[in-house]
Amino acid sequence: MTLSAWMLVLAVFLSGAVAGVFVLLVIGIHRGDRAHHLADEPGTRLDALTRSLLGVGVRTGCRAGNGRAEGA
Repeated sequence: MTLSAWMLVLAVFLSGAVAGVFVLLVIGIHRGDRAHHLADEPGTRLDALTRSLLGVGVRTGCRAGNGRAEGA
């Protein structure tokens, strides 16, 4: 095989690997957050790492029942 063919095979393999890792992360979030909400703090370090990798983070703002108005 020529060099360009090897590079194409490598690119396809790495693309599949990245897509596979992304799918596993999404499945992990869905499985872990069934009883939780994204507005809550992550329960474990793995949850926090997964949220930061996917850019989800923790939603902030006025929470129900905190007894304060925004900006007070």
